[in-house]
Amino acid sequence: MSPSAEPASGQAEVATHLVPANLLGDGEIVILALKPSNWFVPVVSLPMVASLGFVAAAMYIFSRYYPRAPQHVVYFFAAAGALARLAVGCWQWLGRTYVLTSHRVVCIRGLVRPSVAAADLTDIGEIVLAPSVVERPIGVGSLYCFASAAGEAPERLSAGAAAVAWRTIAQPGEVRDILEEAVRRAHRGAARRRP
Repeated sequence: MSPSAEPASGQAEVATHLVPANLLGDGEIVILALKPSNWFVPVVSLPMVASLGFVAAAMYIFSRYYPRAPQHVVYFFAAAGALARLAVGCWQWLGRTYVLTSHRVVCIRGLVRPSVAAADLTDIGEIVLAPSVVERPIGVGSLYCFASAAGEAPERLSAGAAAVAWRTIAQPGEVRDILEEAVRRAHRGAARRRP
């Protein structure tokens, strides 16, 4: 990896041990391999945990007026559901890896049966940094690399283009800069190879 492509803080670094051996093609070099931020688990779990917290709070209010309500059962199931969702979030975090190679941008998801979403760098027309409302205050964000159909104009990409998503990554601005530089290099190389 060239020093100019390396993030200043060093947290998003090349980690080739994260990349399965059968992922790379001939002559393909890993530029960047990273896991989602540690905030990934709370961020993906928040909707369900908040809903279960709302149910527990509603039960608490209800039990103030109806003391015979089965409040402890509801609290138990709400706590068990929240812990289960956090455990699933940890499993999702373990099975997710984001890889930038000299030819492609890749998202690997899953531990048992991994699925791979990838796009050639020469097909990438737009990279969008879109932190959610929850991600913005904690300094993480999600990147979406939109691949265009052959010859499609970049301004029409957002409508129906396929995207490779890197969700809840640390230092998203620095990682976006690395991705954009890799895409620019790939486009320049492809332009030189054309007759």
